[in-house]
Amino acid sequence: MTGRSRTSHRRRTLVTAGVLVAVLAAGAGTWALVGTPDRSSAAEERPADRSTAPVTKGDLVDSKTFSGSLGYGASKPLVGAAQGTLTWLPEPGATIGRDQPLYAVDEQPVRSMHGTVPLWRALERGDEGQDVTQLNQNLAALGYDVAQDDTFGPRTQRAVREWQEDRGLEVTGRIDAQQVTFVDGDVRVDSVAGQLGQPANGPVLQVTSTQRVVTVTVPSRDAERLTVGTDVSVRINGAGDALPGRVVDAAPGESKDGSQVVDATISFDAGDRTVPESGSAQVIAAGRTEQGVLSVPVSALAAGSGSGFAVDVVRGDTTERVPVEVGFVAEGRAAITGDVREGDRVVVPS
Repeated sequence: MTGRSRTSHRRRTLVTAGVLVAVLAAGAGTWALVGTPDRSSAAEERPADRSTAPVTKGDLVDSKTFSGSLGYGASKPLVGAAQGTLTWLPEPGATIGRDQPLYAVDEQPVRSMHGTVPLWRALERGDEGQDVTQLNQNLAALGYDVAQDDTFGPRTQRAVREWQEDRGLEVTGRIDAQQVTFVDGDVRVDSVAGQLGQPANGPVLQVTSTQRVVTVTVPSRDAERLTVGTDVSVRINGAGDALPGRVVDAAPGESKDGSQVVDATISFDAGDRTVPESGSAQVIAAGRTEQGVLSVPVSALAAGSGSGFAVDVVRGDTTERVPVEVGFVAEGRAAITGDVREGDRVVVPS
């Protein structure tokens, strides 16, 4: 082979390095061509000598994974409103359900009732309001005959008297902070703020939910992926299959460097799996979805005519460069349209 022939051969087989640059605008994946591998000699090589991947048809989901923590969520203060002295406090880690003692004042238990409105007054016959509704709902849940409305009528009074008698309390037919405290469901004692012998009308406990949750902090630009009610997937400690989850709380905040963030809380269904009390977690949140598209690995895209794209499709014993239009890009794949079909094999760099 002459020197000129060898030089010509080298020029035919040289591959010019290039890259595809992803330009993600307005949450949608689009692509700009900066440079691609020169595959002009593709038809001269046997397909068996090259790596290929199939053209597939299905959904592309622009998902994103966030790192978080497994635990019981942020703790909330429980402030006592009873008058007297703290004489009993629960241990950290204890779980307290409806009608169970939260703490004791002057050796009398202050019991848990479920509700989001604090007990800001003594409740007695003739009162109306959301706090009365909560009381009626709790009495009904405990099996007492009471109307579940916002009125403290004769049935509520009778139920309160029965409840007091059943628990060995003074039977007055009225409820106040010496007897109950409204908390947001069953709680777990995270830490004890009060001390025995101190006044009860102050910080007593720090409590959390009894359900393990995943908490994650994300930049505000990703807030729309983790709005309350959004379904997500959760992987615990990076192991096992992802578990179904849902965002139950999302609150704006500020990071240490002053940037705006969102603190999200995710509940999940562990099913029959044993989940540790704490650990790391990953939250997989879906974004935009394109359904029923043909797609190829991004690395299969090559330079087409002008500034367009193409893929090298295996046709028998050779490959053919086929122009394509590139659409949505996600999960390392690009949606394409052109003279390609599901099941075709395209060349990808090895």
